[in-house]
Amino acid sequence: MISSDLIEADFPKVSPLARIEQAAGLMRENYLHALPVVEGDQLKGIVSCEDIVYRGIAKGDDWFLAHVEDYMTRDPNAALVTDDIFTLSALMKAGCHRWLPVVRADRDYLGVIRLSVLKRVEPHEEHSSA
Repeated sequence: MISSDLIEADFPKVSPLARIEQAAGLMRENYLHALPVVEGDQLKGIVSCEDIVYRGIAKGDDWFLAHVEDYMTRDPNAALVTDDIFTLSALMKAGCHRWLPVVRADRDYLGVIRLSVLKRVEPHEEHSSA
């Protein structure tokens, strides 16, 4: 199980109804490559720089008026709060992720866990909480 002190609950996120320009600005301000897309308490997707470029700009869309939901990746990889450190590490390595959204089984969004945090957690700490 992921300890709540490892979850970054205040990680920047964006609404599916936000304009792409707002999402891009939030990414730039926070030096991020992607953002979780959250509606209410639910994780709806991830929007990344590649989503904006490949699904919008490169197609010739008027991305200035587009919404995040138009370009986001739906049903992204996410860590379940019940996952262990080894599962998280494998999921991050397989997808080359620097962070993953953390959700409950019902997809309620809790925040993100960063790869850099996982690397600092000792394996024996994970087992001591069981």
